[in-house]
Amino acid sequence: MQRRQRQIQPTDLKARAIGAVVRELRERAGHSQERLSGECGFDRTYISRVERGILNPTVSRLWKIADALETPLSQLAKRMEIWIAAQERAGVRCQDAKRS
Repeated sequence: MQRRQRQIQPTDLKARAIGAVVRELRERAGHSQERLSGECGFDRTYISRVERGILNPTVSRLWKIADALETPLSQLAKRMEIWIAAQERAGVRCQDAKRS
């Protein structure tokens, strides 16, 4: 039997914010990953990896996701900023801030 590979754990707070907000809005809209990916023209695994913070989507793809969720892109960005601020208040540091 093949041993299961360890899953990638994202460390970038910004990538995790994108995923958390996309998942929150998708669930609030009552969409499955499969339905959302179909409306965006992506593979279901793409949405899964975005939600887990493994992939960092382009603005163009974020726009497609926002449109499919009937949410303005600016609202998506605002929610990401709020999510990051909450994480930082909880003591989670942004990887980019550590580099400075």
